[in-house]
Amino acid sequence: MQKFMKVLAALMLTVAVLCAAGCTKPDDPSNGGDNGGNGGNNGSGGGNGGNGGSGGGSNTELPAGMYLGVIGFNQDLYTKPITRLDASTIQQTKDFIDELPMGGATLLYHAVNTSLDMLASNGVPEDLKFVSIVNFTDGLDEGSYTFSNYSSGSQYLQAVTQRIRNERIGNLNVGAHTIGIKGNDVESYDMPEFEANLAGISSLRDEHFDTYVHSVSSFDEVREAFRVIARALHDQTSNSTMTLRLPAPDPNTRVRFTFDVLTEGNDDALQSQKYIEGVYITNSTGIGVLTNVQYVGVTSTSGSTITADRMERPFAIFEFEGMNDPDDSEFSDQTIVNLKEWKYNNNGQVWKINSEFTNSGSTVTTDNYHSALIMLNLDCSESLGTAHFRELKTYAKEFVDALRTNY
Repeated sequence: MQKFMKVLAALMLTVAVLCAAGCTKPDDPSNGGDNGGNGGNNGSGGGNGGNGGSGGGSNTELPAGMYLGVIGFNQDLYTKPITRLDASTIQQTKDFIDELPMGGATLLYHAVNTSLDMLASNGVPEDLKFVSIVNFTDGLDEGSYTFSNYSSGSQYLQAVTQRIRNERIGNLNVGAHTIGIKGNDVESYDMPEFEANLAGISSLRDEHFDTYVHSVSSFDEVREAFRVIARALHDQTSNSTMTLRLPAPDPNTRVRFTFDVLTEGNDDALQSQKYIEGVYITNSTGIGVLTNVQYVGVTSTSGSTITADRMERPFAIFEFEGMNDPDDSEFSDQTIVNLKEWKYNNNGQVWKINSEFTNSGSTVTTDNYHSALIMLNLDCSESLGTAHFRELKTYAKEFVDALRTNY
């Protein structure tokens, strides 16, 4: 980590010097160049350059949904335009990935810059929640600067780094994630450049280094990194709400809702590894409130004090927003199939099942989805080798599937 942060500090200092010098060129990525890629054999070339950190996005308003574009890169760029994901376009995207060819050279910086162009020129859904770039590379950039007026790859990287930091699409910052695995052509003396690449094409806001940079040493770790990123992006677009309808207990009663206990004996609630617990009270208007709420094995954005959404006497209706179950792909009706309510009996000092609470009709989950724009950039250089390139395609297609929503 210290090595990465030192590299990043040096990189950002160079960017600052470059900006102070007022270095803008017709093909400067941070200034909106127009020198797109050459398109390769299976796709069009790069975009029209960026907008230099302005609001970004075209004026076209798109339907809500998850939008994804793909760039494969080696000596060429192979681009699939950004499309709204549904059953048909998901399959088209996976077919596109399957058809990507291997080739020499690695236009890494140019691919990242072109993906920013594509995002900046795309329409923007009204409910856009986030904009992201996901990069995979196994080596060093080769030849990107030849598609610009820069005299070296390092200058191109500095400009792309600045653009990632400043670009705004639909008034949102761009989150750039990078998965990097050292390829066969990366020697020990190349590691500083390799690490600078990973940092330079990633977002590092608030020093959340590990959130955006995934430096891995095996292809099993590549797969896991794709899964982690896909899960994070999916969670950002969905908001699961769990509604509980329970008979109002006496004030100051401790209650626990377990998701994973199948039996109903005294203190069986203590076996739970996945539960919500709190103390029920009433406020001055007689509305039920759960206080000192704790979440174990699940999370919620509702916090530690939750006021009943409404009272349907004798029932109190609570809504837990932003529910997340780290063990599942999403919080759903399947998550609550074994939900039980328990009350702590102070006299007997035991957790007892509340037989008056029934899961059916008492608990409902609803999902609210928000839109996202995502670009996936895949290194297709020959240094991967045939076997690993085949694995990469499998993991990339799994990533696409994981972005599926209920739009």
